[in-house]
Amino acid sequence: MADGITAPVTETAGLAEADVIEWLKQNPDLLIRNPDLCEILLPPTAPRGGDNVVDLQRFMVQRLQGELHRVSHVGNELLDASRQNLSLTQRVHAAVLMLLEAGSFEHMIHMATQDWTDLLQVDVISLCVEGDPERMTEIATGGVFVLPNGTIDTLLGALPAVARDNAEAASWLYGPAASLVHSDALARLDFGPNSPAAMLALGSREADKFQPHQGTELLQFLAGVLGRSVQAWLDLPPK
Repeated sequence: MADGITAPVTETAGLAEADVIEWLKQNPDLLIRNPDLCEILLPPTAPRGGDNVVDLQRFMVQRLQGELHRVSHVGNELLDASRQNLSLTQRVHAAVLMLLEAGSFEHMIHMATQDWTDLLQVDVISLCVEGDPERMTEIATGGVFVLPNGTIDTLLGALPAVARDNAEAASWLYGPAASLVHSDALARLDFGPNSPAAMLALGSREADKFQPHQGTELLQFLAGVLGRSVQAWLDLPPK
């Protein structure tokens, strides 16, 4: 103490001011748990006409405004995602209803590989079946590709479906349209027991149309319906 003036204390009993600041950052609810401290602590002040006027309200309002902006942003993102999911669900349902109107097996394949592209807002759709190309010429039609055995497991691993962004599509998967594809979604097709492995592939020219973190439940549902439709048309034994 000098001339009756006490110097500010920044360290007491080995506790530095920086330690206190760090602790407060880790415990931002201190004043909520101890409201009586508001009567002790000195709030920020702003000069106004030469006087020190308590301006804590300004800081609280700014904080609330920032929090409101953040919550509003998150809310808008959730709303956009909900709208997109609803739109996609409606399009998948429409694709299923379309499939039920097929007048023949060939008509159904055409619907799935051609008509679905506009409905599902993609650029190309392929139906892939594993096997010997020379022994499977009967299914050689537009949009259907025969893949070497084991290809589908290589692409999907143990998963029922995957979504890939920035994908480099191969011609053996999408034919002449492969150069357009920059992202795609792949889903297993099940034609029943003793049937070859098969896969539904949807390709888009948009690099981020499909992304690895996206859910694939609707895609799996669509592939499930298509697989059962193929079973019915070819009179394949059920599971």
